[in-house]
Amino acid sequence: MREVNNYTFDNGYVGGYETSYIAGNTVYVGDVFPDAESLRREREEEKLRRKKNMARKNARALRKSRRNAFRVVFGAALFCAFFVGYVNLQTSIRAHMKNIATLKTEISDMKASNSAAESRINTAVDINEIKNTALTEYGMVYASEGQIVYYDICEEDYMSKYQD
Repeated sequence: MREVNNYTFDNGYVGGYETSYIAGNTVYVGDVFPDAESLRREREEEKLRRKKNMARKNARALRKSRRNAFRVVFGAALFCAFFVGYVNLQTSIRAHMKNIATLKTEISDMKASNSAAESRINTAVDINEIKNTALTEYGMVYASEGQIVYYDICEEDYMSKYQD
């Protein structure tokens, strides 16, 4: 068995490389100076490794960009849906407001026609003429003192009024 001792010079580096010294009379021949074939193989493996890493990074970036594009498209579609809903709601509100204004106009027209009809009726009928006709033609007489009955209304009673 041989003894291997590592000796370093100048803080462990000589010319940028760490050196080893093997004690004994045999020199170990190893990969101290790699041959051109192994260097070429290592370079190709490194290129292949870099290429695979780059392909993985590109695939990851592509997936991320697709995901982000989907998010943007989904957000834009959601915004458009809300906007269309808002516009439809505004259109519906405008139509209802127009309908309400039309109904209010109809109500005011009906009130005006009712008021005109009531005033025509009131001016067409003379209360004194009706009273004279009832007294003379139909024989109406005023009530005498004994025919009038007065009564007290209890506070617990109530009366419902259905019309004016």
